Order: sequence, then structure tokens, then C-alpha cells
Amino acid sequence: MSLLLAITTATLTAAPGDVPRAGSEAVEHPLLTLADPVGTSTVHTVAEPQPQPTSRTVRVISEVLVAGAAGTLTGALGGYLGCIGSLSSESSCAEGTVAAGLVTGFGLAVAVMVPLTGSYFDAHGSPWVSWFGEALGAGTALAISSGNAGRLMWFGPPLMLAGAVLGYELSARPTASPSPSRATSVEKVSIIPSFGPDGRAGLVVAGRF
Repeated sequence: MSLLLAITTATLTAAPGDVPRAGSEAVEHPLLTLADPVGTSTVHTVAEPQPQPTSRTVRVISEVLVAGAAGTLTGALGGYLGCIGSLSSESSCAEGTVAAGLVTGFGLAVAVMVPLTGSYFDAHGSPWVSWFGEALGAGTALAISSGNAGRLMWFGPPLMLAGAVLGYELSARPTASPSPSRATSVEKVSIIPSFGPDGRAGLVVAGRF
């Protein structure tokens, strides 16, 4: 009997008195976290600027150069074809036929390239007004030439190009200035290490969106 009492007393003395009971960890030992976050990131909202519209001076110069170059090439081709079609037995070309082919080819190229170049720069002009201005230029050239094919070849192309560009620019609608776009961002993000009662570690991500 004294031996059993001695063994019981030794066992109770060796056992720790603060060992938690089974099933009581979640109640008696709450989650432990650090007071200071390990990493903090702050992102501000930034306005992204939009590209500014092209100025009218640059647009007009581009229309004149592009349409003029295309019209010169097409007019030269039209004049060459007119010359071939009007060759006589003396291997000479009729001046009137050459002038008609040149002016026609130049006018077709200008009628196409002026609206295309303007729309590339977002001018939003009317092709119909541009063609009307080109027709006025052609009529003015015919009045100045008075039936002279040589004068028509000199005055026709520049007046037609000027009328087409002027008509397109007069009908162009002004482009509204674009408002800067704003990107949504996260104000604050925190990464906090946490330790559970069972000794396991983890990361807690918190933030305001």
C-alpha cells in the first residue's frame, strides 16, 4: 500500500500542471499576431494623359503633300495614256488629249487622297464638300485657260488641289479634347505573419481596395 502511494505521488509531481485539456486550445489560446506589419505598400491613383489631336497646320500640309504626290503620279500616267491614244502619223501627241488625261488622273487621285489623309488625322471632314471644292477649282481653271490646253495643264492641278483641301477643312468638325483616364488602385496592402496555438505560422494579407 505504501509502495502504491509512493508511485502515485511521484507521478503527480512529475506531470506539468499547466498542460491544456483536449479540445480547449481554441478557447484558451487565441490567435497570436505581430503588432507591426512586415510590409506595407501604398499606391495612388494616377491620371493617364491622352495624346493631343493633330494641329490643323500639320494636317493641311500632310493633305497637300500626300494628295499632290499621288495626283502628280496619276496625272503623269493619264497624260501618257492620252498621248499614246492620240499619236498621229508624225509621232506627235494632241495637246488637248494629253491635258485631259493629266487633269483627269490628277483629279481622281486628289478626290481620294484628301479625305483619306484627313480621316487619318481624325479631322472628320466631308468628302462631298471636298469634291465640291475640287470641282470649283477645275471650273476656275477652265475659265482661266479659255480653251488653251497648255494653260489648263498649268492652272488645273493646283486649283483643284487647293479647292479639295479647302473644302475638306471647312467641313471638318473640331475634335473634343479627351479627358484623362484614371486607373483604380489599391490604397494600402499589409502582410502580417500570424502564429496559431499549435505552433503553425502563416501570412495574413489585408488592405483597402
